[in-house]
Amino acid sequence: LNSKLLAEIAELRKENAEIPELREKLLKFAEVEAENAKLKQIIEENARRDSENAELKSRVGELEARLALLEQGSAVDGMALSFGQTQNDKEAMPVVTVPTVDVPDSVIDQLNNEVERAPSDLRSFVGVSN
Repeated sequence: LNSKLLAEIAELRKENAEIPELREKLLKFAEVEAENAKLKQIIEENARRDSENAELKSRVGELEARLALLEQGSAVDGMALSFGQTQNDKEAMPVVTVPTVDVPDSVIDQLNNEVERAPSDLRSFVGVSN
Protein backbone atom coordinates (compact mmCIF):
# COMPACT_ATOMS: atom_id res chain seq x y z
CA LEU A 1 0.00 0.00 0.00
CA ASN A 2 2.79 2.36 0.93
CA SER A 3 4.78 1.69 -2.25
CA LYS A 4 1.59 2.12 -4.28
CA LEU A 5 1.02 5.55 -2.73
CA LEU A 6 4.65 6.53 -3.28
CA ALA A 7 4.38 5.58 -6.96
CA GLU A 8 1.15 7.59 -7.29
CA ILE A 9 2.78 10.59 -5.60
CA ALA A 10 5.74 10.36 -7.99
CA GLU A 11 3.34 10.23 -10.94
CA LEU A 12 1.39 13.26 -9.67
CA ARG A 13 4.62 15.22 -9.14
CA LYS A 14 5.66 14.40 -12.69
CA GLU A 15 2.28 15.62 -14.03
CA ASN A 16 2.52 18.79 -11.89
CA ALA A 17 5.93 19.50 -13.39
CA GLU A 18 4.44 19.28 -16.90
CA ILE A 19 1.64 21.80 -16.18
CA PRO A 20 3.82 24.97 -16.40
CA GLU A 21 5.33 23.69 -19.63
CA LEU A 22 1.85 23.16 -21.07
CA ARG A 23 0.75 26.62 -19.92
CA GLU A 24 3.81 28.13 -21.60
CA LYS A 25 3.07 26.23 -24.81
CA LEU A 26 -0.56 27.39 -24.74
CA LEU A 27 0.55 30.97 -24.21
CA LYS A 28 2.96 30.78 -27.16
CA PHE A 29 0.26 29.17 -29.28
CA ALA A 30 -2.14 32.02 -28.43
CA GLU A 31 0.54 34.56 -29.36
CA VAL A 32 1.15 32.80 -32.69
CA GLU A 33 -2.59 32.73 -33.39
CA ALA A 34 -2.85 36.47 -32.65
CA GLU A 35 0.09 37.17 -34.98
CA ASN A 36 -1.51 35.03 -37.69
CA ALA A 37 -4.74 37.02 -37.38
CA LYS A 38 -2.78 40.29 -37.75
CA LEU A 39 -0.94 38.93 -40.79
CA LYS A 40 -4.20 37.79 -42.42
CA GLN A 41 -5.60 41.29 -41.91
CA ILE A 42 -2.47 42.82 -43.46
CA ILE A 43 -2.70 40.44 -46.43
CA GLU A 44 -6.35 41.40 -47.00
CA GLU A 45 -5.49 45.09 -46.79
CA ASN A 46 -2.60 44.63 -49.24
CA ALA A 47 -4.89 42.79 -51.67
CA ARG A 48 -7.41 45.65 -51.43
CA ARG A 49 -4.65 48.19 -52.08
CA ASP A 50 -3.27 46.15 -54.97
CA SER A 51 -6.73 46.08 -56.53
CA GLU A 52 -7.14 49.81 -56.02
CA ASN A 53 -3.68 50.43 -57.51
CA ALA A 54 -4.54 48.32 -60.56
CA GLU A 55 -7.75 50.32 -61.06
CA LEU A 56 -5.87 53.59 -60.71
CA LYS A 57 -3.14 52.47 -63.12
CA SER A 58 -5.83 51.55 -65.64
CA ARG A 59 -7.46 54.94 -65.15
CA VAL A 60 -4.10 56.70 -65.60
CA GLY A 61 -3.55 54.75 -68.83
CA GLU A 62 -6.95 55.80 -70.11
CA LEU A 63 -6.33 59.43 -69.20
CA GLU A 64 -2.88 59.38 -70.81
CA ALA A 65 -4.42 57.97 -73.98
CA ARG A 66 -7.08 60.67 -73.98
CA LEU A 67 -4.44 63.32 -73.37
CA ALA A 68 -2.39 61.99 -76.27
CA LEU A 69 -5.44 62.17 -78.51
CA LEU A 70 -6.17 65.71 -77.35
CA GLU A 71 -2.55 66.74 -77.91
CA GLN A 72 -2.59 65.13 -81.31
CA GLY A 73 -5.84 66.93 -82.14
CA SER A 74 -4.47 70.29 -81.01
CA ALA A 75 -1.28 69.69 -82.99
CA VAL A 76 -3.37 68.95 -86.07
CA ASP A 77 -5.46 72.08 -85.45
CA GLY A 78 -2.30 74.15 -85.00
CA MET A 79 -0.81 72.65 -88.14
CA ALA A 80 -3.97 73.50 -90.09
CA LEU A 81 -3.79 77.10 -88.88
CA SER A 82 -0.11 77.31 -89.72
CA PHE A 83 -0.72 75.74 -93.11
CA GLY A 84 -3.41 78.31 -93.90
CA GLN A 85 -1.10 81.14 -92.92
CA THR A 86 1.84 79.82 -94.89
CA GLN A 87 -0.27 79.39 -98.00
CA ASN A 88 -1.22 83.04 -97.74
CA ASP A 89 2.35 84.11 -96.99
CA LYS A 90 3.83 81.78 -99.65
CA GLU A 91 6.21 80.32 -97.06
CA ALA A 92 7.18 76.71 -96.51
CA MET A 93 4.91 74.65 -94.31
CA PRO A 94 6.39 74.23 -90.78
CA VAL A 95 7.08 70.76 -89.40
CA VAL A 96 5.06 69.83 -86.33
CA THR A 97 6.34 67.01 -84.15
CA VAL A 98 4.05 65.10 -81.85
CA PRO A 99 5.59 63.09 -79.03
CA THR A 100 5.04 59.37 -79.18
CA VAL A 101 2.99 57.84 -76.39
CA ASP A 102 2.97 54.17 -75.50
CA VAL A 103 -0.73 53.34 -75.17
CA PRO A 104 -1.77 49.84 -73.99
CA ASP A 105 -3.80 47.78 -76.48
CA SER A 106 -6.70 47.54 -74.02
CA VAL A 107 -6.99 51.33 -73.95
CA ILE A 108 -6.84 51.55 -77.76
CA ASP A 109 -9.55 48.88 -78.04
CA GLN A 110 -11.72 50.78 -75.55
CA LEU A 111 -11.28 54.06 -77.44
CA ASN A 112 -12.05 52.33 -80.76
CA ASN A 113 -15.23 50.95 -79.23
CA GLU A 114 -16.19 54.44 -78.06
CA VAL A 115 -15.58 55.83 -81.55
CA GLU A 116 -17.70 53.06 -83.08
CA ARG A 117 -20.53 53.92 -80.70
CA ALA A 118 -20.36 57.63 -81.55
CA PRO A 119 -23.05 59.04 -83.86
CA SER A 120 -22.11 58.98 -87.54
CA ASP A 121 -22.19 62.78 -87.89
CA LEU A 122 -19.66 63.06 -85.05
CA ARG A 123 -17.43 60.39 -86.61
CA SER A 124 -17.43 62.22 -89.94
CA PHE A 125 -16.68 65.49 -88.11
CA VAL A 126 -13.52 64.03 -86.53
CA GLY A 127 -12.55 62.30 -89.77
CA VAL A 128 -13.28 58.67 -88.89
CA SER A 129 -14.86 56.59 -91.64
CA ASN A 130 -17.60 54.05 -90.88
